[in-house]
Amino acid sequence: MLNIWGLVLLVLFGVLFSRLAATLGKLPSGAIELGLPEIGLGILAIVLTLVLHELVHGLVMRIFGARPRYGALWKQAMFYATSPGYAFRRNHYVVVALAPFLLISLLVVLGMWLLQGTLWVALLGVGGLLNASGAVGDLWITRIVLRYPDRAYIMDERDGMRVFLPE
Repeated sequence: MLNIWGLVLLVLFGVLFSRLAATLGKLPSGAIELGLPEIGLGILAIVLTLVLHELVHGLVMRIFGARPRYGALWKQAMFYATSPGYAFRRNHYVVVALAPFLLISLLVVLGMWLLQGTLWVALLGVGGLLNASGAVGDLWITRIVLRYPDRAYIMDERDGMRVFLPE
């Protein structure tokens, strides 16, 4: 189901970031030639976006007192940030989950504005699209976490979470 929602977000954020690139970033609406250097930069942007996304999770975890650990689940083709043994207050966990989606999206929009009229705007758009649509798991887990009362504690695990409800 998450893959279907990820595709929906891919389309929605694709429209959003391409509009932003054209209007705010003043990217020309003509064809962009893609050679080997541009493709290489695109691949690098994808990898850097994925890594930055997890680093932002980890930074926010650290702000709330956790010690983040990073890794990859190769079979699922995903990177992760986790904090073994640390239980976040529910609202703090929501901030951890949503931080990369919000922060990176804001940085992309700011970058488009600062780099108007350059091809960097297109690269930023790709990074923004990948980050926003790739945050489907973060949005999904936020929806689940918000079902619990704010007194709940959430323990982030490599591929899921545990919820604790103090009496």
